[in-house]
Order: sequence, then C-alpha cells, then structure tokens
Amino acid sequence: MKYAEHSAAHVRADVLVVGAGPAGSNAARLLAKDHDVVIAEEHLTPGEPLQCAGLVTTRGVPSFARDSVINDVRGVRVHSPLGNVLELKAKRARAHVLDRPRFDRMMFHSAVDAGAEPLLGASVRGVHQTEAEVLSELRSEGRLSAVSSSLVVGADGYRSICRRAARLPGPRHMVIGIQADLKGVDSDQESVDVYLGRDVAPGFFAWAVPAGDITRVGLCTWDSEDAPAVYLKKMLARPEFRKARSVSGASGKIPIGPGKTAVRDRIMLVGDAACHAKPLSGGGVYTGVKGAELCAQVASSVLREQLGAGTEDYDALWTEAFGRELSMAFRIRKVFINLTDKKLDKAVKLFDTPDMRELLESKGDIDYPASLASSVLRLAPKLAQFSPQIIKSFL
Repeated sequence: MKYAEHSAAHVRADVLVVGAGPAGSNAARLLAKDHDVVIAEEHLTPGEPLQCAGLVTTRGVPSFARDSVINDVRGVRVHSPLGNVLELKAKRARAHVLDRPRFDRMMFHSAVDAGAEPLLGASVRGVHQTEAEVLSELRSEGRLSAVSSSLVVGADGYRSICRRAARLPGPRHMVIGIQADLKGVDSDQESVDVYLGRDVAPGFFAWAVPAGDITRVGLCTWDSEDAPAVYLKKMLARPEFRKARSVSGASGKIPIGPGKTAVRDRIMLVGDAACHAKPLSGGGVYTGVKGAELCAQVASSVLREQLGAGTEDYDALWTEAFGRELSMAFRIRKVFINLTDKKLDKAVKLFDTPDMRELLESKGDIDYPASLASSVLRLAPKLAQFSPQIIKSFL
C-alpha cells in the first residue's frame, strides 16, 4: 500500500510524530483517535531497511499485528567462550520471531487507519521550540516544507534530531550490530542460540534466531577495535553455519542507557530516540511500543488541557513501567562487560544447576531479566565474586 506525500508547504497539527517504527506508529495510532496527527518517515517504506533480529515477547506485539509472527521460541542455548553450553527450555513459548518489515508496516497502517496523516520520504531537518508551538522543517524530494504542532513525539532512532533539539543527553553506550539471514542451517526452531566471548562479540553477544526457512545470525559489539563485520565473518565460519547461504543482511546501532528524562517542554521521546533499548539484549520493540502508549496518554492529557497535566508526567510513567528495569539491567551490563572469557565461562557454569535452570525456565522474562537478580544471587551467591559492590545492591 502506497501513501502519497503531502504537497502542502506548511501543515498544522496537534502532534507531529517523527519516525514510523513501532514506537512512532503506536504513538500516532493512539493519538490520532482524538487529535490531528502527522507522522513523518524518512524512508518510502516503513520497516526498511531491516535493523532487528525480530525476537520479542507477546507484550510488544499488539493483537492487530499478530500476523507478523513467523515463529515461537521457548528455549535458549548459551555458548560460553570455552565451549560450555547452558540449555534452557520453558514449557511454553516465551518469545515470538517477527517478520519485522511486515510488523512495522502493520503498525504504520494502523496509525494511518486511525487518522494519522502520513508523510513518507520526508526527513526532518530541524525542530525548533517556541513557547506556544514547535516548528519542524522537513525535506522531501529536494523540497522544503514545515509542520507546526503543539507537541512533537520523537521516534527517530539512535541519531534522533528530536533528541538534539530537546538538548537531552545521548546513550551511555552505543552498540553496533550486524546480521545475516542464512538458508540451509539445521536449526532447532524452538530455541535461540547465544554466543559469548571477547573473540565472538566484545561488549555484547552473538545470536542465531530461527525464523522458519532462514536463520538470523548476528552480533553486536561495543568498544571494539575491529568492525562488527570482522566478528560476523568468524561466526559464519563456525561448523553449524559454514555450509549455509546468506540471502540478506542488516546492520545498525543500538543506544543503551537512558537518562532520567525523555522530555523537554513540547518534545517527547520514545524508543531508540529515548535510549530505551534493553541493556542486556538490545531489544527495543516492547519498550518502544509501551513507551509510546504512555507518551500518547500524557500527550493527550496535555492537548486537552487537563488540570495539572504536563509533558513531564511521561517520565514518571515510563520509569515505573520499565525504567527501573533498564537501570538495573545497565548495572548488570557493567559487570558483564568487565568479565574475562575465563570468568564468563565460570559464570555460565554457575547458572547450570537444577535449581537455577528451574528458576530461569519458569520465571525468566526477556523484557524484565534484571527483576530476577535477587533470586538468582540467592541460588548462586558465588556470582557476587565478579563484582561484589554492584551485585550486593541487588540483594
């Protein structure tokens, strides 16, 4: 389905949403029910180019977008640097594998169907706040136009122009990811593989996600001397992938570690623009979609001029919903990135006990992994040896 670009030189709206990823589209969908909303996307087709492994929980997939699910997984195999494998398998599916471009398109179409005015192929070049409104400059096919709005929702990713316009800090860590879609991998469709080690993916991890007739093999790195492509080449040389054929690839950056606020006056940030990706997995669909819901709730109250409503109310909501989890997970990440391969291997072994496997298989949650920290430490107190000062705070 194609949408024509808006031809007007100047548009007035209640809200301009910048970016048509899941977060931006969800905010636009919810706000368009009661307000005039424009949603601007720099690409001509939402969801392209692909920049995600597409592994999400049910929380991150609204019911109207369930047709984008291509596989369910209930297990994980964690490969330590020295070759040990921790295998976990829950009784029921814990995550969905998405056709991510299809998911993004479904989210976008839902926003347009709700009444949002689409501007495709329109890149926002500047955002300027005044006391009464926000003026945003856009470029499309070499032409300049403008949108004046009461509020701007910045869903424009890790390079967010909206974040810069709001003078809000960037991420504490920026990880770089790369992925190849492979055909011909003999994979267990119910389990994801995770690979650890400084020679595998320094500062993060590598993965193999089963997605029907393809397997998504990728990794992220942080603070590495070599480019991610160097490590991906090593991954693809492993015996389990060596005979497979690469049919497509993707790359991108993930901003990790949000500040205390995602708001500055009339600009509100969601998703990667707000640095709301999960520090331990890099996933951002759930936090983006949920954050957009909370952002829309507050923005609507402000637009209706409800007594006492202010855009800053959004900070309290996202902090309560997932902000504390992000903070705890980032502290755990700081422990992880300082572990040597030998210590990583030892940590994997400490997790490989009957009681620990039962805990993780029954209560593990990829959206809220840090919430299990105290339970994990009670079962494996020796984990405290890796960073006593930080880990003590979880007990």
